[in-house]
Amino acid sequence: MDNAKTSLLEMGFTEEQITNAINSTNSYDIGVLLTYIENQSQDNPQTQTQSQQQQQQQLDSISKYVNEEHVAILMSQGYSKNVSEKSLLLSNNQGVDAAIKWIEEHKNDQDFEEELQIVGSGKKISPEEAAFKARELQQKLREKRRIAEEQAAFEQEKNRIASGKAMNDVRRELEEQKKKQEALKAKREREQFLKDKQEMEEQLRREKEARFGKSYSKQQQQQQQQKNYSPIELFELGIKQIKVAYPPDLIPDTAFNSLSLILKILENIYKNPQEEKFRKISLTSQAYLNKIDTILGARTALDGLGFIQNNGFYVFQDADVSILQKAMVIVQNELK
Repeated sequence: MDNAKTSLLEMGFTEEQITNAINSTNSYDIGVLLTYIENQSQDNPQTQTQSQQQQQQQLDSISKYVNEEHVAILMSQGYSKNVSEKSLLLSNNQGVDAAIKWIEEHKNDQDFEEELQIVGSGKKISPEEAAFKARELQQKLREKRRIAEEQAAFEQEKNRIASGKAMNDVRRELEEQKKKQEALKAKREREQFLKDKQEMEEQLRREKEARFGKSYSKQQQQQQQQKNYSPIELFELGIKQIKVAYPPDLIPDTAFNSLSLILKILENIYKNPQEEKFRKISLTSQAYLNKIDTILGARTALDGLGFIQNNGFYVFQDADVSILQKAMVIVQNELK
């Protein structure tokens, strides 16, 4: 605590500013305290002006601690007054050559052109003491600048990460919306297709009634259509309807889950032909409702294969299970 407070006092901050910073941040870290004081100064221009005035009063120029003639010589060679005085003082006033050597060694320093000052005490001090105090103040200012730069870099990185995360969230949301819109469009297109198909079938039914002079029901029409297909052909037709109606890039997993359940049902029957429990699935089970009953093509496939509804179950009635082997191959090929 004492080290942080002493350093801040030496930088020119007031006792009140330091105490307020410690109480507000509950910290004795010099970087945290320095950042808080500077932020408060930016929010309160009057406080900032007072602090600057106090620091100005405590700082003293180094001009009186260097040789004026040497300063003039260096300035005549193109160096600024700040650089000329600083180079002479920090080379221990050993002359122009020593000052030029110091300039060459430090010309890339970030604070090279900044004015060098010392903390004034009101007492007369030697040039050596002035140089020591100047170096001490310079180190403190460099440390202050380093802390400020690290804090700025930290804030910049934090903002960059936050901005990047926000952009990713927006991009992800847009992609999800696009998928939902495409799925909705595909659903509407399927519904329109089924509606158009139904209307066409109805029109054909009426034309046949008018032509043959008898009622030709939709059920009779379906039965007539089914007479043109073998059970395995009807099954394959239903399986392909599932694949077409639920493309994986628009409606992920729907076709895969339905086909996987159908394959599992067929495999259980084929492996256990005498076990009645494997030949049926409850009409109220979630598996049946979500993966067969509501899936376009699933009932077409299993109905064609010989499944019927009986006493609350969907049952495979045929005693001959040899047809199931071909059916399983069809499903396996669609799952690849």
